[in-house]
Amino acid sequence: MNKILSIVAIALLISIFGFQPTPKAEDPKVLIDLGKKGAEVPASLYGVFFEEINHAGEGGLYAEMIRNRAFEDKEVPTGYSVVNGELVPPAVKNHLSGRIEKNTFKWEKETIPAWSITSKGDGASIHTTKTQPLDPSTPNNLLVKIGPAAAPAILANTGFWGIATQKGSEYLLRFYTRSDNYTGSITARIVGADNSIIANQQVTASANGKWKEHKLILVANASQSKAHFELVFEKSGTFYIDYVSLFPKNTYKGRENGLRNDVATFLSDLKPAFIRWPGGCIVEGITVSNRVEWKKTLGDPMKRSGVYDTWGYRNSYGFGYNEFLQYCEDIGAKGMFVCNVGLGCQYRMGDACSDQDVDFYVKDVLDALEYAIGGTNTVWGAKRAKAGHPAPYPLQYVEIGNEQWGALYNKRFDIFYKAIKSKYPQLTLISNHGLGKGVKSVTKTDMIDPHWYVGPDFFFKNHNLFDNIPREDYKIYVGEYACNQRVGGGNMLAALSEAAFISGMERNSDLVKMASYAPLFENKNNREWPVNLIWIDNDKVVGRSSYYVQQLFASNRPSYNVFTQLQQPKLDKPIPLKGEGGIGLGSWITQNEYKDLKIKIADGNVISPDMSVGNGWIIPKGDWKNASSGILSQSSLESMAAAYLKGKSFNNFELEVKARKTGGDEGFFVMFGMNETQQTGYAFNIGGWGNTQTTLQIIEEGVTSEAVAPFVKQEIKNNQWYTIKVIVKESVAQLYVDGQLIINYLPTPAPRQFVISGYDEKTNELIIKFTNASSEPYRAQLKIDNATQVESKGVAITLAANSLKDENSFKEPLKIAPKQTSFDGFSNDFSYTFAANSLTVLRVKVRL
Repeated sequence: MNKILSIVAIALLISIFGFQPTPKAEDPKVLIDLGKKGAEVPASLYGVFFEEINHAGEGGLYAEMIRNRAFEDKEVPTGYSVVNGELVPPAVKNHLSGRIEKNTFKWEKETIPAWSITSKGDGASIHTTKTQPLDPSTPNNLLVKIGPAAAPAILANTGFWGIATQKGSEYLLRFYTRSDNYTGSITARIVGADNSIIANQQVTASANGKWKEHKLILVANASQSKAHFELVFEKSGTFYIDYVSLFPKNTYKGRENGLRNDVATFLSDLKPAFIRWPGGCIVEGITVSNRVEWKKTLGDPMKRSGVYDTWGYRNSYGFGYNEFLQYCEDIGAKGMFVCNVGLGCQYRMGDACSDQDVDFYVKDVLDALEYAIGGTNTVWGAKRAKAGHPAPYPLQYVEIGNEQWGALYNKRFDIFYKAIKSKYPQLTLISNHGLGKGVKSVTKTDMIDPHWYVGPDFFFKNHNLFDNIPREDYKIYVGEYACNQRVGGGNMLAALSEAAFISGMERNSDLVKMASYAPLFENKNNREWPVNLIWIDNDKVVGRSSYYVQQLFASNRPSYNVFTQLQQPKLDKPIPLKGEGGIGLGSWITQNEYKDLKIKIADGNVISPDMSVGNGWIIPKGDWKNASSGILSQSSLESMAAAYLKGKSFNNFELEVKARKTGGDEGFFVMFGMNETQQTGYAFNIGGWGNTQTTLQIIEEGVTSEAVAPFVKQEIKNNQWYTIKVIVKESVAQLYVDGQLIINYLPTPAPRQFVISGYDEKTNELIIKFTNASSEPYRAQLKIDNATQVESKGVAITLAANSLKDENSFKEPLKIAPKQTSFDGFSNDFSYTFAANSLTVLRVKVRL
């Protein structure tokens, strides 16, 4: 047999029979010792986090097919205004900074979103009105006027970027009309993109000036993905219409006001141990008045007020508190309710209710818990029973606030913790504190909730982040994490970096008890957040490669970890630092001053740039002036205010500058390695993250993104001059503050292979999870100690891609998906070649 045929034969043996070559001495080794039991891996570890973002519910998980069904989408929140097409919040004081933030937010541009009217002739019009509302909680309804020459007229709704129908399926229509003079028929119909009538029925309107409810069942005669809904009025007249709702009859578990069957099933296939609801930033709202109010999400959907969603569109409250709890029960997940503590989003307006009003918010969360798990003899437990569910729901967790920090939050957390724990001691209560950030400022917490949105290198380099964290009297819930920087819409590189990080969480599951990727959903027509786990169209649902990583870890969760060690050459050789380029100074929501800038270049000469505004500085953002001679001052409170030295590029240099903070939240920026357009480079962020941390960050698209150096605790005081020194050479970037070395960044390649293993007591299997984020196959020798018997035949599940840049898509939804094969080569000492760009799960029958 020639060499080419031999290679082909070996490849066939591997693919068909799982054959692997004999181990070689030089192979990297994976040492597994079943006699060294690690942490138990709790059933709670892998869950999901739902938030109304990217139209995750509205036009996504929630099965409603009519957009703007109650004509409330343009209802301006109380105290807000619309100026130049942007939503302007009320002037409220940020409780951290003590100032009134100047922010504007996205506002819907359509006059009546999703609705339009056409007619035979002129004289047909629509506009919203609050005249004689159907229900006070939803005051808007639609006034339709059809003149004599306009009849017949067609009122149309686009749905959420189209309405999808399945041939033979039933759709439940509910709508209300009121008129004093219209006596003709109204035809309700679903119309295809080709103008074909997919379903239709007629109703008769009443001209008695009273609201009349219409309920119909429409049966589709065709399958289409881009249909729309119409109400056809045969005669002229004036009438009002409200709450036009269209649901597939076949919702998940057949629930009324339920969820899309395909999306809810796809999510349940992750086997989540818990669901976190309702958010996220929408818990807080842009301001406190704009928060999600769970009580308004109960009862008849027609009576639910909805709310302007923090992410720029109307949340109808259709997927409400009861629907969330019911879905938890339906899929066997525990519920996590996130409550508001009287604080608005601190990344937006950051207002706070008065101390006197805190009791209202405490009572509100206690009422929510009573609704979920209280007895039917309680006020809110009785309401649950009246809604058709006398038994308690599976609520287990309460997160107190969302992404909040500071002294006021700590004070309120203690109040909420005590009140909830005294009434419901069985519940697990979670704070917003990150790793070592402020947790000592509260009396007691059961869990903390650090978040990470980072680039792939961070997760690769921090796969062992939890290994050496001190074990305190609280556990960790990683409530939001994702690789979402420099990975397209979410490619295989992102997924494998997350697999590396998840491996570290599972290995440390004595500490990390829960984790949930975020955000969960993205409607393909509304990407408000750059990278999301599951993509939804009106008739399709697609999981990214990260979805399958989540699924593989959750479905292959062992009972406990066992000792596992990967022995391979160390990757400690420095790589070149891309530090050549321009330099800059800046700030983040902070006012500061700079003077005495000196740059020592490679030949030993020292440059002292002119610090005058306009003399050699590029200022893309911020209010930069000369406070006095030689002092460059930045007085705005903007994010990423920056000034760059014009026309200068440096490599192998030392920079020294004096800096002073005069106001604001954080400290200083010193940028280097910037390209000609000031869009990419590096920034030493000194006193960032609420004036608590210093690190080195990458700059992308003109703003800071991934941290590449360890975080160092640091606080910058007001009105104090600091001497900042930055040294940049080919393989190192150093930061000194007042002569003290703060950051010593040596760019080294991150490892790209990771392995964990554990034992499943139910199936008597050793479960090995191996991540190979390399573009080459990785052959390793695996040695299993303290096993009395290892069966040769087992299972290999592989998630692999041809390239780390590969992504799933609506055209290729399973381009990257797990493939299971049998493997007949397991033993106490065996070799396995892990595919390039892959996560592999090996399940080995082992007798202890």
